[in-house]
Amino acid sequence: MKKLRIASLMAVFVFLVISASAQKKYTLRVNPDSGKKISQNLVMTMDIDAAGQKMVTDLNMGFDITNTTKKDNIFAFDLRYTGINMKMNMAGMDMSYDSKNPEANEFSKQMHATLGKLLENSISFNVDQLGKSSDIKLPEGINIPFDKSMFENISTVLPEQPVKIGDSWTSKTESDDSGISVESKMTLIEANELGYKVNVEGKMFGPDANQVGNVQGFYVLDKKTCLTKITEMTSAVDMPEAKITTTLKSQ
Repeated sequence: MKKLRIASLMAVFVFLVISASAQKKYTLRVNPDSGKKISQNLVMTMDIDAAGQKMVTDLNMGFDITNTTKKDNIFAFDLRYTGINMKMNMAGMDMSYDSKNPEANEFSKQMHATLGKLLENSISFNVDQLGKSSDIKLPEGINIPFDKSMFENISTVLPEQPVKIGDSWTSKTESDDSGISVESKMTLIEANELGYKVNVEGKMFGPDANQVGNVQGFYVLDKKTCLTKITEMTSAVDMPEAKITTTLKSQ
């Protein structure tokens, strides 16, 4: 009987601990360490089917991000690429580019004429305490897929109010180049010593406001800085001119 009573008390204690943890609220705010370099690696695969023509692109990029200044709760960052590796297959033809060996082939030379500027110059942008990016400046001559919209989600949009596990908030972004907008729902699903894990579900809309795709995945935010340290995301776009599936991982 005594053992049963102790087991019951332990079960009640565990329940109370879990309940209290689930109800704890977190105020998520960007707060980077000034001058500290953050190194990341991004791997992206993009499958495009346009009018029966298929193209598969595998992209691997390393980059460093550094907070340079802070003013009125706005943080200025510099991003510099440390290496870019790209492999493409289009209509059965293989092409490749490696920034460490740009003279390897004619395709590589052509790509380096543009992508080399990312290695020679830094990209600057601002991020506020809620993770919203602004004032993005790219080196001249950088075109798709390295337009400004690619860097608008370099940080995760954070909620204005404190949130507990299970709470959600929303954000909306739009690409001036493609006209596609994304409405996302973020949900805090976990908080531990490694960081905050945020699930993402999004809908993509074309210029005519009709839905053309969806996004799903998760971010892990650094516990101290609330900057994104891990990303896993998948998106699918289905438009008359093309079907595009993209998977992205970074850490």
